[in-house]
Amino acid sequence: MISEDDDSYMINLKSKDGVVFEIQSSAAKISVLVVTTIDLDDEDEYDEDRKPTVEIPKVESTCLSKVVDFCNHYMKEPLRPIKTPLEGNSLEEVVTQEWYRNFVSVEQSLLFQLVQAANFMEIQPLLDLACLQVSTILMGKSAEEIRVILNIPRMTAEEEAKARREHRWVFED
Repeated sequence: MISEDDDSYMINLKSKDGVVFEIQSSAAKISVLVVTTIDLDDEDEYDEDRKPTVEIPKVESTCLSKVVDFCNHYMKEPLRPIKTPLEGNSLEEVVTQEWYRNFVSVEQSLLFQLVQAANFMEIQPLLDLACLQVSTILMGKSAEEIRVILNIPRMTAEEEAKARREHRWVFED
């Protein structure tokens, strides 16, 4: 069995666009997808010249690079659990660790990619952090502003009428 502290045990993560990232097996274990794809505990199957490669077909390299950074940092300084109900209305009030606040202070498109990557790779701390940042962006916005931010298409008149019938409570003032 390979120790989690063994820095020499490396695996590869291959992005949708074919870029390969090396990561320590101990850092990669934060991803359920990686753990279930390859057996990270079997020393007999590890070969330095033929590192295990996990294809991540739904994640572009720019995003996967950030995911690898997150996993590596998480091994040194785990994200403190995000308590619910939230203890504040801003990221600064909820997340006390500066590195993590800075990590999700990215362009909105990359933030949404991080949410998708964390969900696909089953990295719960990253999913929690990225979703928290999305929620702080949406806080205090009107329905129309949220629709634009989330790129939700407008409903047709017919769809809106149906929604008003089926979900009256949403449309009450």
